[in-house]
Amino acid sequence: MELISSAFLGFIQGLTEFLPISSSGHVELFSSILDLSKPNITFDIVVHLASLLAILIFFKFNYSGSVENDFEINKNKKIIALSFIPIGVVGLFFRDFLNNESRELSIMGFSFIFSGIIICMHFLKKLNLSFLKIIIIASLFQSLAALPGVSRSGIVIGISVFLGLSLKRSIIVSFLMSIPLILISSFYEIFILFLNGASQLDAFYLLVGFTLSFLASYIGIKVMIFLSTFIQLRIFGAYNIALGLLILLFSIF
Repeated sequence: MELISSAFLGFIQGLTEFLPISSSGHVELFSSILDLSKPNITFDIVVHLASLLAILIFFKFNYSGSVENDFEINKNKKIIALSFIPIGVVGLFFRDFLNNESRELSIMGFSFIFSGIIICMHFLKKLNLSFLKIIIIASLFQSLAALPGVSRSGIVIGISVFLGLSLKRSIIVSFLMSIPLILISSFYEIFILFLNGASQLDAFYLLVGFTLSFLASYIGIKVMIFLSTFIQLRIFGAYNIALGLLILLFSIF
């Protein structure tokens, strides 16, 4: 994997990991458009662990008090910790499809459009479900993010706001749900890596990808918190729909 590919894809993955615009979809898209070396499993593990480190540091120094004092989050923290199960089941049973057919441009186009529609649901009249029900439903919707182009954070935030949470609280819940998901998926990929034989990749390239993914992830987290204070998510909904339409047009012509 070339240095430029490591740097660029590490940055893209990190920046889009916590923004509602699908990190896997953008990595796949840029890899195809710019003819970059596709990230192998080792690189994928490293950059996702960098994102995990970024979100842990963010909570440690910014929101640890807010989370600890949030009664509903603390009451349902076990459910949040297990929120990775639905998407984990989808990933296990549809692994071959997700690694092959789902990466076709037409499917990615529809996935981006779907994300945009879900994100825009927060403009509709809100329901008023209990926090527990919201987490369970958001976990089920999160499983759709196994498809490249479907934004995990966008799905979770959009559906959580629609079901009754505030935008800022939905973003925090999305961040919290990402922690067990990234951790468990990374351990699983490490298991698969050693099962199939560890792939060789220059440690320097991994360090570059890790560093840029960490920095970009932290920037993405800060951007989401900023946007939750000053604007709504309409810009991301419109972006996903527009990008999805462009991808569909490109795949046709």
